[in-house]
Amino acid sequence: MEKIKILNLRLHGKHGVYDFEKKKEGVFELDIYMHLNLRVALLSDDLKDSVDYSKIVELVKKIFSENDCNLIEYVAGRICKGIIEKYPIEKVVIKIRKPHAPIDADFDTVEVEIERNK
Repeated sequence: MEKIKILNLRLHGKHGVYDFEKKKEGVFELDIYMHLNLRVALLSDDLKDSVDYSKIVELVKKIFSENDCNLIEYVAGRICKGIIEKYPIEKVVIKIRKPHAPIDADFDTVEVEIERNK
């Protein structure tokens, strides 16, 4: 099984549990790992035998911005579901990082990783 990765996609959103998080946009970082069969694409050099990365990014942006959600876990699950339902992906892994998470500590980021199979 081959993989297509979209790494460090930066999206603005108001996801968070607290009211102040819903009032001010933060930048979230997403990694998308898609496991799929690319054997035909390796020989054909034809986009129809793969997936259009730009269409995946459009879908992710749409799902990410549809609602201001409390949990990035929930957002990640919705993105996984959307990709699996729309594209010939066997497994998808989504990582969402929230470097601005409201935690009183010295840290780089908080990251959620969700994995779903077809």
